[in-house]
Amino acid sequence: MYFNKNRPSFEGLLFMGEEKPDEELMGKRKSSPRLSTTLVMSIIIEWPKGFLFIHIGQEYFSNGTGVWYDSFKNKYMYIERKGDVFVRVVSGSAKGRPLKAVPGTGTRPTTDKVKEALFSMIGPYFEGGAALDLFAGSGGLGIEALSRGMDKAVFVDLESKSIEVIRANLKATKLEDQAAVYRNDAGRALKALAKRNTTFDLVFLDPPYRMKNGHELMLTMHELELLTQGATIVLEYESKHEYPEQVGPFEQTRKAVYGETAVSIYDYVPVAAEDEQENRITEEEAPHD
Repeated sequence: MYFNKNRPSFEGLLFMGEEKPDEELMGKRKSSPRLSTTLVMSIIIEWPKGFLFIHIGQEYFSNGTGVWYDSFKNKYMYIERKGDVFVRVVSGSAKGRPLKAVPGTGTRPTTDKVKEALFSMIGPYFEGGAALDLFAGSGGLGIEALSRGMDKAVFVDLESKSIEVIRANLKATKLEDQAAVYRNDAGRALKALAKRNTTFDLVFLDPPYRMKNGHELMLTMHELELLTQGATIVLEYESKHEYPEQVGPFEQTRKAVYGETAVSIYDYVPVAAEDEQENRITEEEAPHD
């Protein structure tokens, strides 16, 4: 076993393999931009189904992600450096497709473990419908919803880097025809969507942890009539924070905690909320003996 120190993009990855005679590998062609594909290796990193025996690829992204060719499965895969978060589409039509992360530390992509648990609570699959991925980041949640059967999805984020990554991930998963991507802040985006008479069956709210306004955004969606009857809201937030079980016409049906991350599932039941309010008013107005 050894560390490959020839390429800075590989720093932190542990390799195991057998070298074959090759001019590029022997260093006689130092001008070559890549290593030869005659070196077969096993990459020792965390992977859902163990080790992969692969050929070294040629393309590398600025965040350290490498594109590798799996000779056994005859397709390209993305491998990230040790310490990076590996994110993929967990299930559905785009199952296994890797997703690029937004460069830097400003976003925290939902891990595969949390994503799989989340969708098992709300699906796991859908028979059509429209989804909204607010604070979309890399677009992982909305893309997962499309992969699992949603007809269309709207992605909103304020950061230009996030918008670029979302578009790239939609193209990689071949779901771009089912998506609309907007650069805007959450509040303005909701108002703009309301003017278009858009409604959603599923909404992902994953604001930065410093923001504690998830309940306010839910109420705004109710006021702007952006939700269908029985719509599902997925609110992801810091586990130290608490949101009420009842937020106006939204009723919390599930809650789960995964380390620093908490996920609350809310059902949108406006009719039940209005009936309850009418009953309360009637009781208050009823004459007392």
